[in-house]
Amino acid sequence: MRLFLAIDLPEDLQDRITELYCPELEQVRWTASHQLHITLVFIGDQPHQHLEEIIETVSEISFEPFELRLQKIGYFKSGIIWLGIEESEPLKRLQNSLSHKIRGLGIELEQRKYTPHITLGRCKRLTSHVVSEVSHKGLGFTANIEVNAFQLKSSILKADGAEYQTEVEFLPD
Repeated sequence: MRLFLAIDLPEDLQDRITELYCPELEQVRWTASHQLHITLVFIGDQPHQHLEEIIETVSEISFEPFELRLQKIGYFKSGIIWLGIEESEPLKRLQNSLSHKIRGLGIELEQRKYTPHITLGRCKRLTSHVVSEVSHKGLGFTANIEVNAFQLKSSILKADGAEYQTEVEFLPD
């Protein structure tokens, strides 16, 4: 099972975010609105029998609801177009706690610095035209989200992209 921990977005916010898409840019594969999320920890491929142990370990994490501010469109060299998240201490604490717990299970995680974001789309070759169009459409976009849960999700890779399924939802104390 390919697993990750994430924060789902409310439906009304998903709709607002998809208004930033530029469907005329056919070289970009836009994320389906119902799949928009903020990844906390990418766990990766795990044997199905580890699922209960992961759920039990993650359920030990306590957190209080907190607010996040979404703003600014950016890009990774890999071709991912993203919507950024303003720096947040509660988000950083939650992500660090989750990473620590998952590593405690002997699961190796990515070593790169955590950059919270929402993947808007993927483009095999980012051109200045794509960057310009998407940046222009996202000018001035901001939104707030109340984080009062996070999810353990599984991901099935398909020809037209990944399909996500929520395995468990974790609520604050």
